[in-house]
Order: sequence, then structure tokens, then C-alpha cells
Amino acid sequence: MGQRRVVTIEDITRVALESRRPGCDKGVMHVEGPVQSAVFRVAPGSGVPVHLHSAVYDLFIGVKGLLEIRYEGQQGHGTFELRAGGFCAMPPGVKHEIFNPSLTEEAFFVSVHAPHEGYDFVPVDFRELEPALADRRYIATQRSPSA
Repeated sequence: MGQRRVVTIEDITRVALESRRPGCDKGVMHVEGPVQSAVFRVAPGSGVPVHLHSAVYDLFIGVKGLLEIRYEGQQGHGTFELRAGGFCAMPPGVKHEIFNPSLTEEAFFVSVHAPHEGYDFVPVDFRELEPALADRRYIATQRSPSA
């Protein structure tokens, strides 16, 4: 069995990013079996609109800047501030949105989809919270398992 490539924090700066929606780019860093790790670059005022996953955990790690992760589920709702070095585990079935509230600073985060097999992106609306992103153009790019 050959040695697999080691992926480090420096690799984040070398990942080829693809635009997912205006101001939000994604680059896949690593795929192994059922898990995918990706880096996101989020421009000021942009992010990922409200959605949920039916069977997938989203694991978020802050890399640079500040992001707001708004969430709503059976256990309540709120906003988590994801900063560099911070961590947030979003379980399946919880509605969530990722937003960069800065007027000037871009933000980066790493997302791990666990498992990535069976990944789905289900657009939803919050019942209690006001979404920061009303633009749903991102959704069309997220329907395929390779997203």
C-alpha cells in the first residue's frame, strides 16, 4: 500500500477555487471514501444560502476572518460566529446559512462533508430567523454529488 498525500494548512492557498455563487468560491482539497474536505473563500456580504442536508454532517473550521453560521433546528436557533481556529459541527436536518458580515474582509473556512456519499443540498427557508442571503443562484450548482 502506497503512502497517500499529506494535506496541510499551506495547501489551502494552492487549491484551485471554483465560483459557486457571486463572492463564494469552493476548492476541494481532499476526497477519501465517504469524506470530502474543501476550502471556501467568501467575499464580504456573500456566503452560502439557507439549506440543510438530510444525512450529512457539515463540519466547519474557521481559517481567516469572521463568518456567521445561522442555524435553525428542533433544538432551537441562533448564530454562531466562526473565527480562525473555531469549529462548528452542523448535524443533518438542521437548516443553516453561512454569511460573511464584513464590509471589507474576505473570509476562509474549511468544510468537511461527512459522509460525502449521499450528499444533498436541500434549499429551505428559516421560520424564526431572517436570512442574510436572499439570492438562491448558488443552489443550481449544488445538486450533483460532485458538488
